[in-house]
Amino acid sequence: INHDLRNMLTSAQMASERLSSSSDPLVAKALPRLERALGRAAALARNVLEYGKSEEAAPQLQKMLLARVVAVAAEDAGLEDDGVRLIRDLPARLTIMADSDQLHRILVNLMRNARQAIESDPARENKGRITVRAEARDGVIAVRVTDDGPGIPERLAGRLFEPFVSGRASEGTGLGLTISRELAANHGGELRLLDTGPAGTTFELRLPA
Repeated sequence: INHDLRNMLTSAQMASERLSSSSDPLVAKALPRLERALGRAAALARNVLEYGKSEEAAPQLQKMLLARVVAVAAEDAGLEDDGVRLIRDLPARLTIMADSDQLHRILVNLMRNARQAIESDPARENKGRITVRAEARDGVIAVRVTDDGPGIPERLAGRLFEPFVSGRASEGTGLGLTISRELAANHGGELRLLDTGPAGTTFELRLPA
């Protein structure tokens, strides 16, 4: 499966390179996002066999502006101005020490799950929003991702971080939160469900400052 997947990704990357010569402004706008997604997928394919034998790679820490990381992750999670919107409530120059790719994966997982929960709510009358807040205190940076979705069913709330547990009946594998929690732990931090109910759900990611 890994071998064939890498061949598919190589073909897709070649096609994306040909698109770079297009003068279409819509293509120019979408191309960086496509290239990022393909690059991350190719890197994951290269590492997947090692992951099967061991654990996630140790994080390669670098200093990053949190607001920028959140903006890129929101785009890759499918948050749009005319759909489920991102609300950022972040200190303007707050930086974080983390592995760029692993932090991206955690945030995309949280925001994509939240978006899908909002979009699958049959009672919703508006597009919905996801708010990301952060604060640094006592040597810890706490990042909270809050949605205004329908909440997590009680039967699942206590098992969310178990492998193959998913609140969605369709394409989800039920591994996103499991992997995200492992990535947080590798940083010396934690990921937890802070609150859920009819008014929405909040996850908190805590990483050493």
